[in-house]
Amino acid sequence: MKGIMTCEVIAMSRTAKNIKVIRQHYGISQKHLATLLNVSVRTVQHWEQDDYAPSGPAVKLIQLLANNDAIFTELARLEEDDDIMYLEHDDQALTIMGVAFRNEEEYRATLDAIINNMYEGFEPTVDDVKLAREADDLGRPLTGEEVLAKINAKRSVPNK
Repeated sequence: MKGIMTCEVIAMSRTAKNIKVIRQHYGISQKHLATLLNVSVRTVQHWEQDDYAPSGPAVKLIQLLANNDAIFTELARLEEDDDIMYLEHDDQALTIMGVAFRNEEEYRATLDAIINNMYEGFEPTVDDVKLAREADDLGRPLTGEEVLAKINAKRSVPNK
């Protein structure tokens, strides 16, 4: 049975103390920190109790919060921003904005294409998603450029 190595226990303990210090520095609750990091309150509690250490993107955000007050300001601003980009999708049901896809490959390709184009200001509609799904006349998932080109072509043709 493999246990936690001593250096990992020390790192976890240090992480727990750092998270508490960060919260105290900014005068925020566990709930507020959880919201900023997009994790549950219980997760923050586990971190602070040394039950387990943060991982992935949470580690980097915690490091940034510990080293730069401007990061806290930006995260708080994003928390209040109504214009945060979100695309309604369901990975289990393979739907985007309620539009069902035949298979995961088609779903993923379309989801990636639409999200990548949203960074450029593209705001998809349900009709755009339907068009992207039905436009696969090449027998393969469309690239992001192909999806956007088909959507833009359809948008430029007036309805008859």
